[in-house]
Amino acid sequence: MTAGGPDPLKDARDLQVRVRALQALLELQRWQIEALSKRLYSSEPGGIAARRLLDLKRRETQTRHLKPPVGMNDP
Repeated sequence: MTAGGPDPLKDARDLQVRVRALQALLELQRWQIEALSKRLYSSEPGGIAARRLLDLKRRETQTRHLKPPVGMNDP
C-alpha cells in the first residue's frame, strides 16, 4: 500500500460507524411509529378522535387531486 493510497481498513471502519448510526435512527423511528400507533388506534376517546381526524385529512387530500368530470354537452 502506498502512503497516499486508499485505506480499506479505514473505509470499513467508517462504513461500520455509518451502519450503526443508521440502525440507531431506524430504531428511533420504529419507536416513534409505535408511539403514534398507540395514540391513533387507542380505544380511548382521544385516540378515536385522532383516527377520525386522520381519516378526514386523507379524504381531503385525495379529493383535491380529483377533477370533476366534464360532460359531453359542457362548453
